[in-house]
Amino acid sequence: MPETRLFRPAVIPILLALSAVPAVAGNPLYVNQNGVPYRWADSTVSYYTDLGGLGNQTNAQADVLVASAFQVWADIDTADITFERLGDLDEDINADNILDFFDTVSNCQNLDNSIIYDQDGSAVEALGFDSNSVLGFALASCVNAATGHYTNGMALLNGRFIDGEPNSPYHQSLTVEEFRSAFVHEFGHLIGLGHSQINVNCLTDISCPSEDLDGVPVMFPYLLGSSLEAGLTLDDRSAISMLYPSPDMSASTGRIRGKVLFADGQTPAQGYNVVVRSVLSPRSAAVSSVSGHLFTADAGNPLVPIYGLPFGSRDPSLIGYYDIAGLPPGEYTVEVEPIHGSGLYPFLYDSGVGPIGEYLGFQYKMPGKCSLQLLNFPSSPDDGCSDHTILNVAAGQDLNLDTDIILLGTPPRYDAWENGD
Repeated sequence: MPETRLFRPAVIPILLALSAVPAVAGNPLYVNQNGVPYRWADSTVSYYTDLGGLGNQTNAQADVLVASAFQVWADIDTADITFERLGDLDEDINADNILDFFDTVSNCQNLDNSIIYDQDGSAVEALGFDSNSVLGFALASCVNAATGHYTNGMALLNGRFIDGEPNSPYHQSLTVEEFRSAFVHEFGHLIGLGHSQINVNCLTDISCPSEDLDGVPVMFPYLLGSSLEAGLTLDDRSAISMLYPSPDMSASTGRIRGKVLFADGQTPAQGYNVVVRSVLSPRSAAVSSVSGHLFTADAGNPLVPIYGLPFGSRDPSLIGYYDIAGLPPGEYTVEVEPIHGSGLYPFLYDSGVGPIGEYLGFQYKMPGKCSLQLLNFPSSPDDGCSDHTILNVAAGQDLNLDTDIILLGTPPRYDAWENGD
């Protein structure tokens, strides 16, 4: 089957002098119509690097920076993914030839993964972006929809941010380590990861205790300035392990999966954030999944416009479904919350979490009487919002019974997939 072009890169702008750094769309970034998350076919992802320098970094130093950012993902013991640099590109990609090169890659005419070093931001400007606010981008640009595999991709790194010039209103500067950390996030997109929402208060509220910040994933939609040098969280490790599981991943960790349902206990609720939290370290050890993340964004609800998106399953049994794996043995709670969709930095479009915000540009508000609700089995309409069940997860255990979360106090629902009986 011929390759299919994906429609946009993941651009990283800089905002508020690095108080927050947004990037695109752990949840998979893309899902095919069979409900299979896209990933690279082989466990070793190979790439070629540019011939030039990167800011004040030599070509050899830039190669080391890229390799070390990839290695962060390769070091996860429950994931089976490695990275291999095959050599140099045939030419130095710069402002003079970046448009032709980008067209070749994005139109699926070049099946090599290419890492571009923009020495001074001029190539970023040639693509139509502001070189003082865009760190660069990474994207898997083409897919084989039948197999659910990426077929080629690229990344562009803007060296203007690490050219050694002082920070000013007209020149944003980062340390090399901060710059590398931003591309750990972007390379997460390149290998197939979408955004995750954990501890959103660290973006929206004045208060963000250190334990909360420790739980904010690298794949959070906004790379918070104070956490640019943080390592991968349990959420990040779970996401990459689900996409590229190691041979012993399912035997050494646990899994919780189920559905989010409206108050009738039957109608699935799409597009809500499900968070599993460790009882011992609830704020720093947490993993998320968007309900219905494998289902298409533009079907199943009469209020949602039909765009004919090529992504997501059409199987209605996947509406409202959540799936969280890679959990270390221990005790956990499960909670449901709305995805952040308003204010200064909403999780929409390029910064979207889940298919609704990513493709349709809005997020559902939390229905019913609870702004945040925990799993409590058996569910009763008289439950309080904080009533909860503690799940004991053992290594190799797949908990999928009594794990449906019934939202309290929601009105009756009529879904497009129902027959009216």
